[in-house]
Amino acid sequence: MGEKKSKWHDHLKAAESSGLKLSAYAAQHQIDVRRLYEAKRKRPQQAASNWTVVRVKPDPSAQVTTKAREWVAPTTVAMQARLGNGVVLSWTHDQRNADAPSSVLRTLAALPCFV
Repeated sequence: MGEKKSKWHDHLKAAESSGLKLSAYAAQHQIDVRRLYEAKRKRPQQAASNWTVVRVKPDPSAQVTTKAREWVAPTTVAMQARLGNGVVLSWTHDQRNADAPSSVLRTLAALPCFV
């Protein structure tokens, strides 16, 4: 980072750690507030471009196997809803049934509510 960029980056970090608004910090230090906002705007761009190249040497002792385990997700999901009156509803539904969540929500919405 260049000297000027580093200067504004340092000012930005100091402003953020001081707890002051950028405009108040700029007035206190007699600097241009636009430069602080520009540094703040450019920070995500700079962070995204700071890549590091890492070279990895192959390890001859490592073994690669082609065996893979098949993982099957559970098909039943347990759910629970706590109503405002203290009633707790518990139910399970099959994930393969796409209509189950909407059916449960429609049923809950149709319950009488008393405040």
